[in-house]
Amino acid sequence: METNNKDRKTRYLLPIYLSLALSTGLIIGAYLIPSKVKTVWYADYASDKIGEVMQLVKNHYFDKVDLDEMNDQAIQAMLQTLDPHSSYITKKNSKQYDEMLFGQFDGIGIQFNVLNDTVLVVSVIPEGPSHKVGLMPGDKIISVDGKTIAGVQIKNEEVVKKLRGKKGTVVDVGILRSGMKERMDFKIKRDKIPLESINVSYMIDKEIGYILIDNFSTTTGDEFIQALKQLKEQNMQKLIVDLRSNPGGFLGAAIDICDQFLPKGKLIVYTQGRHVGKEEYKASNSGLFQDDDQQLVILIDEWSASASEIVAGAVQDHDRGIVIGRRSFGKGLVQRQFYLNDSSEVMLTVARYFTPSGRCIQKPFDNKSTEDYFVDILNRYENGELENADSIRFIDSLKYKTSKGRTVYGGGGIMPDLFIPLQTSDSIVYFNKLANQGVVFTYAMEYVDKNRKRLQSYKTVAQFDKQFAVSDAMLQEILRKGEDKGITASEATAYSKQEIKKWTKAYIARNLFNTKGFYQIINKEDEVIRKAVEVLRK
Repeated sequence: METNNKDRKTRYLLPIYLSLALSTGLIIGAYLIPSKVKTVWYADYASDKIGEVMQLVKNHYFDKVDLDEMNDQAIQAMLQTLDPHSSYITKKNSKQYDEMLFGQFDGIGIQFNVLNDTVLVVSVIPEGPSHKVGLMPGDKIISVDGKTIAGVQIKNEEVVKKLRGKKGTVVDVGILRSGMKERMDFKIKRDKIPLESINVSYMIDKEIGYILIDNFSTTTGDEFIQALKQLKEQNMQKLIVDLRSNPGGFLGAAIDICDQFLPKGKLIVYTQGRHVGKEEYKASNSGLFQDDDQQLVILIDEWSASASEIVAGAVQDHDRGIVIGRRSFGKGLVQRQFYLNDSSEVMLTVARYFTPSGRCIQKPFDNKSTEDYFVDILNRYENGELENADSIRFIDSLKYKTSKGRTVYGGGGIMPDLFIPLQTSDSIVYFNKLANQGVVFTYAMEYVDKNRKRLQSYKTVAQFDKQFAVSDAMLQEILRKGEDKGITASEATAYSKQEIKKWTKAYIARNLFNTKGFYQIINKEDEVIRKAVEVLRK
């Protein structure tokens, strides 16, 4: 996919947490599956005044005004008075938004990064257009349709715009490849490229499988079933489903996943709103992972929202598995997607959703600005909640019982059965600074580019993990690059150095073996996953 695909786990760094909340907060949600029918709404109430004022501005304002932009801003401001999740998507952003929800776009099928003012191919989607013509990881794209894009300070968005296009159209791409003296030119016919929500699934050991779900799109249910089948073929008996930092998506996708865990007829979730009434969603199919001896762990954190919370809540309320991590975001409102006449969209909150025990896990939002609502995560950090479960306060009136009589609470996210604190020690500050400046990631990409021929001797992730180590000389080079960014090497603690080596190795693995290779390396030292494995083995 044509995207600057930074790895999701770097969001664990607090500065990135905060910016992520402010930039994507409005699209965190579990949505009712929309139809593609356009719905045109005519003014009844105060919206008459909006049109009236727009007409006055058009006819009488002293200066030139962009009326479309003014209209967009008025609609967004109006929706923000309702709740933090009702939102407006402009015509300009509508296509990109739908691509995310419906799980595909037209393009050439690569992941790239702009490195040292050069577009570097990080990975090539198997059987995609670029793979079919012979593009390889490590190729440097120097021209698109005859126009040079190397050494011209090109931005990621500009690269995406040049490489994406309507299915069936052709783009000419010029590349340089390590070990080849001559430039290579490719004609690539664009095609539909899937935006997969499940890129990572593998066996941790002989019995325990692992599946990472990035978001919930229309294809997530089918992707999850396929991943389950592949793991079961490898004798999987126990499963870890990683929903950390998963912002949600389609309600239907969450139901499809719960269908694989819960027996037929078990309530998964129900929704209720003023105009839609109460609607229950129950397990219906014969799932692939329903047996009592098939043990299950769900991983969540403070950025797991909506559809993620539906899955965690259903598993917890039915005592089907163990939920491990930190209290989830607390998004219990359901949006419906309405298409307006100009192809812009309104995501309007139409109901609350409730877990099987009756919990609404929506956190309070009355009397809060949208910004205050989303930086609630920062408040959790400051009051110690992310480090200590005892800092979390629940209201007795929002007490509920699971199927086996355990006490759970509503009113603000899913509290895990097993709490794992966030790493906030001063010993990691230096590493965070390097990561936020992109020093570790950039070094790893440059290292692979310079040593690709030697590194390709590693045929599997397991072989690479066993035989490759980040040397002290490599570490010193990274520290020097940090110095160039104004990050003093004397600040580096032993723990930070350990983190640098771990993440450098994982980024190198990602370049060699795609996203799956990255997680197979990084997860070995992940405290939450280690605890999940420990629980399943016991």
